[in-house]
Order: sequence, then C-alpha cells, then structure tokens
Amino acid sequence: MVPSTGSVRSCIEEERSALLSFKQDLKDPSGRLSSWVGRDCCQWQGISCNNRTGHVAKSCLGGKINPSLLSLKYLNYLDLSNNDFDGIHIPKFFGELKSLRYLNISHASFSGEIPPSLGNLSKLNYLDIDISSSDIVPN
Repeated sequence: MVPSTGSVRSCIEEERSALLSFKQDLKDPSGRLSSWVGRDCCQWQGISCNNRTGHVAKSCLGGKINPSLLSLKYLNYLDLSNNDFDGIHIPKFFGELKSLRYLNISHASFSGEIPPSLGNLSKLNYLDIDISSSDIVPN
C-alpha cells in the first residue's frame, strides 16, 4: 500500500496492544518477532498497515492463536500458512474477523472440523485450508 498524499500514519495503539498479546502465545524459533519493539507496529516484520488510516491490514504469523486478533477490526489479510500450530483446531473466532478478504491456513498443522463460523466471513475472496495435507475434517 502506497500513500497517495500526506504522511504515513503509524499504527493504532489498541491494535499494537492486541498484537503484543498475540505475540505472547507465538512460537518464534527463527526470531522473526524480534522486530516487534517500539511504538509503531506498522514497522514490525509480518505486519502491514493501511498508510491512510494506520489500521493493521495484513498479518503473516504463526504459533498459538490468541483471540486478541479480534481487536484488529480492519484486518483484511491473514496468512498463517506453513506454520506448526501443533494440531489445534481452527479457531471459531476467525468467523468474527468481519473485514477478512484473504485467509490462508494451509500447511499449518490444524486439526478438527472446519468451523461453520467461517461462513460469516461475507467479504472473504480467498480461502486456502488445504485439507489434503492435514487432519482437518470438512463440516
């Protein structure tokens, strides 16, 4: 996202706090989250913000999934693919991320049924679950 005019906004404090809560439950053997310091979460690795509003718009992360993501009301891109979520179920609260247009949870070691709540994502244009390589059961 490139700003058309004016200065680039930094992240919203409520969203920064939500990301820090989310970070507490993540596995980070590669040290990707070492950039998650400072006031501007838009500068953190794996996070992209809307330059006009400062809202977090994109997240590419992995680990345990904390419901603090629900505070990212303008999150429209969530890529958790190619991570090891250690067989946890796909969180039902994903269906409450109303701004999501892109959700990729393929090759992420999820298990269980696909939650019906994903049907609530009315803006979703892209969904990749890749049930062929996991223990996910279509509902």
